[in-house]
Amino acid sequence: MALTLSLFSAETKKPKTEVKPEFKCEGKKYCKEMSSCKEAMFYLKQCGVSRLDRDKDGIPCETICR
Repeated sequence: MALTLSLFSAETKKPKTEVKPEFKCEGKKYCKEMSSCKEAMFYLKQCGVSRLDRDKDGIPCETICR
């Protein structure tokens, strides 16, 4: 009976609303193209634009991300 209840409760949960991402990987490659540190961090971590972190310290665009 416990199994039946857990399956039933899983089916009655409301689906989560889809959250739109704040940024997209749209081909930006340079710090001068970034509008914020948050966007630069997104491009470094999610899009793999490693050139944004020249000194490889994990902080992109040091002029923006102080």
